[in-house]
Amino acid sequence: MLFRFISAILLAVAVSLIGIALEKESLKLKRQVSRQHFQLEVLINSHAKMKLATQRASSPRKVLNSMERGELEVESSSEPALTNRREMPLLQWHLQRTPQQATHQK
Repeated sequence: MLFRFISAILLAVAVSLIGIALEKESLKLKRQVSRQHFQLEVLINSHAKMKLATQRASSPRKVLNSMERGELEVESSSEPALTNRREMPLLQWHLQRTPQQATHQK
């Protein structure tokens, strides 16, 4: 009888210890998630500040003022800018047919 009582108490203690360990792990993971949310908010705020600073720095008024003061170099070219356009191969497939293919398809 004593053996059953002691084994029941040991089982209850073991279950409670496992529960405590699971609770500690759960709280640890919640802290990590909370910290990551905070870091995400900080990064979003930092990104917004940088974006605003970039927009302010590249505003037309600032660029023109910098050009007038001579802080920015203006390069002008008499030739038009070359565009690096890639031709779409799927739209040009009919131009690559051989005369035999064209006759065969008719």
